[in-house]
Amino acid sequence: MSAFSAAFTGYFWLIKARKEKPALTIVQLRNFRTSLRSSQNGSGGKRLGLTQVEPCGILVANNSIRQNAIIGFDCYLKYRGETIKGDWGYVNDDTPPWNIGPESAISMSLACFFDVPEDCEVPEDMNFRVEFKTASGKRFPHLFSIKAPEL
Repeated sequence: MSAFSAAFTGYFWLIKARKEKPALTIVQLRNFRTSLRSSQNGSGGKRLGLTQVEPCGILVANNSIRQNAIIGFDCYLKYRGETIKGDWGYVNDDTPPWNIGPESAISMSLACFFDVPEDCEVPEDMNFRVEFKTASGKRFPHLFSIKAPEL
């Protein structure tokens, strides 16, 4: 009986307890549209916008047996060796918080905006990082590109 009890306890702590921790998987499904406009803050730079105009741009899967919520996100762009922190936004009614049920998935469409130098040129494809912030305080970083990867 004690061997069964030890095996059951081991199973619980190794398998079940692991699934109780926040665990999000993020997948990019759609392209980001780029826009480059003169900045309104008087710095003489430009404002780079990366938005997903198509619905279901990103799929977020909650691999935990507990509910999770994304309360916001931070955007970062690497440009000429510097990291630029951007502003975040959302498309249509896709506003935070995004609640994700246990072992389920949701879709969302993001928007990120960066203040870049005047001479900035947007390449055909570029990468930027988004860190999703959850209600528990855990962050889930993901590297996105303008073009969605082939699935």
